[in-house]
Amino acid sequence: MKILDSRITRALVVGTFLLGVPAVVHAEPDQGMRHGRYEQHRMQDGQHFISHTIHSLIRHAKDLGLSEEQVTKLKTLSTDYKKTSIRDKAEMKLAEVDARTLAHDEKSDLSAVENAMRKAEAARTNLRLDGVKAIRAARAVLTPEQREQWRSRRGMMHAQSGDSGMYGETEQHIAMMDGAVMP
Repeated sequence: MKILDSRITRALVVGTFLLGVPAVVHAEPDQGMRHGRYEQHRMQDGQHFISHTIHSLIRHAKDLGLSEEQVTKLKTLSTDYKKTSIRDKAEMKLAEVDARTLAHDEKSDLSAVENAMRKAEAARTNLRLDGVKAIRAARAVLTPEQREQWRSRRGMMHAQSGDSGMYGETEQHIAMMDGAVMP
Protein backbone atom coordinates (compact mmCIF):
# COMPACT_ATOMS: atom_id res chain seq x y z
CA MET A 1 0.00 0.00 0.00
CA LYS A 2 2.87 2.34 0.81
CA ILE A 3 4.36 1.78 -2.65
CA LEU A 4 1.05 2.64 -4.26
CA ASP A 5 0.71 5.77 -2.10
CA SER A 6 4.24 6.95 -2.99
CA ARG A 7 3.60 6.35 -6.72
CA ILE A 8 0.35 8.29 -6.56
CA THR A 9 2.07 11.07 -4.65
CA ARG A 10 4.87 11.22 -7.25
CA ALA A 11 2.34 11.18 -10.07
CA LEU A 12 0.44 14.03 -8.46
CA VAL A 13 3.63 16.06 -7.94
CA VAL A 14 4.79 15.47 -11.53
CA GLY A 15 1.29 16.20 -12.86
CA THR A 16 1.07 19.40 -10.87
CA PHE A 17 4.49 20.44 -12.13
CA LEU A 18 3.56 19.72 -15.75
CA LEU A 19 0.32 21.65 -15.42
CA GLY A 20 2.29 24.60 -14.05
CA VAL A 21 4.84 24.62 -16.89
CA PRO A 22 2.46 26.10 -19.50
CA ALA A 23 1.68 28.90 -17.07
CA VAL A 24 5.39 29.69 -16.81
CA VAL A 25 5.94 29.39 -20.55
CA HIS A 26 2.99 31.66 -21.32
CA ALA A 27 3.72 34.10 -18.50
CA GLU A 28 3.48 37.81 -19.18
CA PRO A 29 6.77 39.17 -20.55
CA ASP A 30 8.64 41.53 -18.28
CA GLN A 31 8.51 45.28 -18.72
CA GLY A 32 11.86 45.38 -20.52
CA MET A 33 10.67 43.02 -23.24
CA ARG A 34 7.48 45.04 -23.76
CA HIS A 35 9.56 48.21 -24.02
CA GLY A 36 11.83 46.53 -26.57
CA ARG A 37 8.85 45.52 -28.71
CA TYR A 38 7.46 49.06 -28.50
CA GLU A 39 10.80 50.52 -29.60
CA GLN A 40 11.03 47.99 -32.43
CA HIS A 41 7.48 48.83 -33.56
CA ARG A 42 8.19 52.56 -33.37
CA MET A 43 11.32 52.12 -35.44
CA GLN A 44 9.48 50.07 -38.06
CA ASP A 45 6.88 52.84 -38.16
CA GLY A 46 9.60 55.37 -38.95
CA GLN A 47 11.08 53.17 -41.66
CA HIS A 48 7.61 52.65 -43.12
CA PHE A 49 7.13 56.43 -43.20
CA ILE A 50 10.35 56.90 -45.15
CA SER A 51 9.53 54.21 -47.72
CA HIS A 52 5.93 55.45 -47.94
CA THR A 53 7.05 59.04 -48.50
CA ILE A 54 9.45 58.16 -51.30
CA HIS A 55 6.88 55.88 -52.98
CA SER A 56 4.24 58.56 -52.61
CA LEU A 57 6.49 61.06 -54.38
CA ILE A 58 6.93 58.57 -57.22
CA ARG A 59 3.19 57.83 -57.32
CA HIS A 60 2.38 61.55 -57.57
CA ALA A 61 5.17 62.30 -60.04
CA LYS A 62 2.79 63.57 -62.70
CA ASP A 63 0.89 65.83 -60.28
CA LEU A 64 4.16 67.28 -58.99
CA GLY A 65 5.61 67.68 -62.48
CA LEU A 66 8.60 65.41 -61.85
CA SER A 67 10.86 64.69 -64.79
CA GLU A 68 11.82 61.14 -65.80
CA GLU A 69 15.27 61.83 -64.37
CA GLN A 70 13.77 62.81 -61.00
CA VAL A 71 11.56 59.71 -60.93
CA THR A 72 14.57 57.51 -61.76
CA LYS A 73 16.58 59.13 -58.95
CA LEU A 74 13.71 58.57 -56.49
CA LYS A 75 13.36 54.92 -57.55
CA THR A 76 17.09 54.37 -57.11
CA LEU A 77 16.97 56.13 -53.76
CA SER A 78 14.06 53.92 -52.67
CA THR A 79 15.90 50.73 -53.63
CA ASP A 80 19.12 51.87 -51.98
CA TYR A 81 17.26 52.79 -48.79
CA LYS A 82 15.55 49.39 -48.66
CA LYS A 83 18.89 47.60 -49.01
CA THR A 84 20.58 49.82 -46.44
CA SER A 85 17.67 49.41 -44.05
CA ILE A 86 17.84 45.63 -44.30
CA ARG A 87 21.58 45.67 -43.56
CA ASP A 88 21.16 48.13 -40.68
CA LYS A 89 18.34 46.08 -39.13
CA ALA A 90 20.44 42.92 -39.36
CA GLU A 91 23.43 44.64 -37.74
CA MET A 92 21.20 46.00 -34.99
CA LYS A 93 19.60 42.61 -34.29
CA LEU A 94 22.96 40.85 -34.21
CA ALA A 95 24.38 43.45 -31.86
CA GLU A 96 21.33 43.08 -29.60
CA VAL A 97 21.81 39.31 -29.46
CA ASP A 98 25.45 39.79 -28.49
CA ALA A 99 24.55 42.37 -25.84
CA ARG A 100 21.84 40.17 -24.32
CA THR A 101 24.09 37.11 -24.33
CA LEU A 102 26.85 38.98 -22.53
CA ALA A 103 24.44 40.65 -20.10
CA HIS A 104 22.98 37.29 -19.07
CA ASP A 105 26.40 35.68 -18.66
CA GLU A 106 27.49 36.41 -15.10
CA LYS A 107 31.09 35.59 -16.00
CA SER A 108 31.31 38.23 -18.73
CA ASP A 109 33.28 41.36 -18.08
CA LEU A 110 31.16 44.46 -17.50
CA SER A 111 33.20 46.43 -20.04
CA ALA A 112 32.39 43.78 -22.68
CA VAL A 113 28.68 44.16 -21.86
CA GLU A 114 29.00 47.94 -22.13
CA ASN A 115 30.79 47.71 -25.49
CA ALA A 116 28.16 45.32 -26.85
CA MET A 117 25.36 47.64 -25.73
CA ARG A 118 27.11 50.64 -27.27
CA LYS A 119 27.49 48.70 -30.52
CA ALA A 120 23.76 47.87 -30.49
CA GLU A 121 22.84 51.52 -29.88
CA ALA A 122 25.24 52.63 -32.62
CA ALA A 123 23.56 50.22 -35.03
CA ARG A 124 20.14 51.63 -34.05
CA THR A 125 21.44 55.17 -34.58
CA ASN A 126 22.80 54.21 -38.02
CA LEU A 127 19.39 52.86 -39.00
CA ARG A 128 17.65 56.07 -37.96
CA LEU A 129 20.33 58.26 -39.53
CA ASP A 130 20.08 56.42 -42.84
CA GLY A 131 16.35 57.21 -42.82
CA VAL A 132 17.04 60.91 -42.31
CA LYS A 133 19.60 60.81 -45.12
CA ALA A 134 17.09 59.12 -47.46
CA ILE A 135 14.40 61.73 -46.75
CA ARG A 136 16.87 64.57 -47.28
CA ALA A 137 18.10 62.99 -50.50
CA ALA A 138 14.48 62.68 -51.70
CA ARG A 139 13.86 66.35 -50.88
CA ALA A 140 17.04 67.29 -52.75
CA VAL A 141 15.68 65.67 -55.92
CA LEU A 142 12.73 68.07 -55.91
CA THR A 143 12.85 71.68 -57.00
CA PRO A 144 11.81 74.30 -54.42
CA GLU A 145 8.47 74.65 -56.23
CA GLN A 146 7.89 70.89 -56.18
CA ARG A 147 8.75 70.76 -52.46
CA GLU A 148 6.20 73.51 -51.77
CA GLN A 149 3.60 71.75 -53.90
CA TRP A 150 4.28 68.48 -52.04
CA ARG A 151 4.03 70.25 -48.67
CA SER A 152 0.65 71.79 -49.56
CA ARG A 153 -0.56 68.47 -51.01
CA ARG A 154 0.26 66.70 -47.71
CA GLY A 155 -1.58 69.44 -45.85
CA MET A 156 -4.67 68.86 -47.99
CA MET A 157 -4.48 65.08 -47.43
CA HIS A 158 -4.33 65.63 -43.67
CA ALA A 159 -7.22 68.09 -43.77
CA GLN A 160 -9.34 65.63 -45.76
CA SER A 161 -8.55 62.83 -43.33
CA GLY A 162 -9.48 65.04 -40.39
CA ASP A 163 -5.86 64.88 -39.20
CA SER A 164 -6.57 61.34 -38.08
CA GLY A 165 -3.10 60.25 -39.07
CA MET A 166 -4.56 58.23 -41.93
CA TYR A 167 -1.27 58.44 -43.77
CA GLY A 168 0.78 57.46 -40.73
CA GLU A 169 2.64 60.76 -40.62
CA THR A 170 3.29 62.08 -37.16
CA GLU A 171 4.33 65.67 -36.56
CA GLN A 172 7.90 64.43 -36.12
CA HIS A 173 7.81 62.69 -39.51
CA ILE A 174 6.37 65.74 -41.23
CA ALA A 175 9.02 67.94 -39.63
CA MET A 176 11.68 65.52 -40.89
CA MET A 177 10.27 65.67 -44.42
CA ASP A 178 10.23 69.46 -44.23
CA GLY A 179 13.91 69.43 -43.28
CA ALA A 180 13.63 70.20 -39.58
CA VAL A 181 16.11 68.72 -37.16
CA MET A 182 14.74 65.72 -35.27
CA PRO A 183 15.11 65.43 -31.50
